[in-house]
Amino acid sequence: MNTDQLNNNGTIPAYLNEGLTPMSLNEELVRIRIQEAQRFAEEQRLANRLASAQRWRRLSRWAGRRAARFDL
Repeated sequence: MNTDQLNNNGTIPAYLNEGLTPMSLNEELVRIRIQEAQRFAEEQRLANRLASAQRWRRLSRWAGRRAARFDL
């Protein structure tokens, strides 16, 4: 910490100390679990988009083959 930021009595001003409040262990664990849940949800969204794209590609190929049979 830079000594220029200390008050005359050697304490950190309240506006500088706001971001430095220590988290309890439970709060830290909750924060980690939330981040893991968000990461898992994002991975699931990506997996679902991939599966959906594969289904549409398969359907498109089938429709193309079917249309080709009926072309004159």
